[in-house]
Amino acid sequence: MADKHGNMKVPEFLREPLDAAQLRLAEFEEEAQRVYSEAQRVLKDLVEKGRESRKDVAELVQRLSKQDWKGVDELKGRVSKLRDQGLSRAHELRGRAESFRAEAMERLEDLQTKAVAFLGVATRSEVEELSRELEKLASRLEKGDKPARRKSPKRRAAGA
Repeated sequence: MADKHGNMKVPEFLREPLDAAQLRLAEFEEEAQRVYSEAQRVLKDLVEKGRESRKDVAELVQRLSKQDWKGVDELKGRVSKLRDQGLSRAHELRGRAESFRAEAMERLEDLQTKAVAFLGVATRSEVEELSRELEKLASRLEKGDKPARRKSPKRRAAGA
């Protein structure tokens, strides 16, 4: 059923929902067009920002490539030289400290020996020697060995 313009006749009960659907379709098309335009604008902005970033990176790379890197190598050399000198100096100071400590200990022992000699106190070695002698005498006494008696001067004169 078509009219004289070639349009199909729509039954009356379908006309209202069809008109509403066409209205909604037009709204969707408008919304889609608006979203599409917004997306194009955002994409254009992103492309522009990408170009600017690429220019910034290119400038940075160009500046870095023009920089004199010999200075960095020279700085590395200086740091290495300073480190080596520091290690050498540390070893030298360690040796001096050890010799100073040894000399101080030696002087302290000498001072201790002089003090003991001045005060008349027995030295460690003398005390150890005395202790050994006492141990020998104690062991003889425990065994029952009597030390050889010396003759008194009276016995010698009496007729020994």
